Amino acid sequence: MKMMMTVIGAAAMLATVPAAAVVVTGATKIEVTNAFPDYLQVAELRAFNFGALNVAASANGGVASGSSVYAGYSTPDKAIDGNTGGNYYSDTIFHSAGNGSGEFLDVTFAAANLSSLSIFGRTDCCGARDLYNVTIFNAAGATLYSGQIDARNQTGTVTFDAAVVPEPASWAMMVAGFGLVGFAARRRLAAVAV
Repeated sequence: MKMMMTVIGAAAMLATVPAAAVVVTGATKIEVTNAFPDYLQVAELRAFNFGALNVAASANGGVASGSSVYAGYSTPDKAIDGNTGGNYYSDTIFHSAGNGSGEFLDVTFAAANLSSLSIFGRTDCCGARDLYNVTIFNAAGATLYSGQIDARNQTGTVTFDAAVVPEPASWAMMVAGFGLVGFAARRRLAAVAV
């Protein structure tokens, strides 16, 4: 019985991930909305994978769409064009036409494991609007992360942990450990049977 508890305890340790860890694997879509009803304005959204590639950038295949557009030069693609300028009058931001709770910016990209997400806010005025709700989805539509990013000081970033995958040497030690536990249990049963 004691041996079985040891095996169960070891298996539980393998399944444990620190409570503070946030792992975002297989992300394909980021949805940004305002934290309160107002115009949605985003100068730039950057989503980096663990290879330091901005997977959200239009240059890397990212595609942006929005709920509405305030003017022909404030389209959703401005949020993933690589320009973090943040000046509405220099054609560098996405700006929604509506100022209600239904405004959104969606960015889709090839599936990626994310290391960080940054949003750059507007710099020429109205920075109080730049508190965002962010939701990250996988291809099946499941939520991988949901939280807020505060870019009211022009940039806000959230970082994610890498998926915890044991090194090959750790796997070998675990297998050897389970083998020893099994050997000891079998030997103990054989001794009791005699």
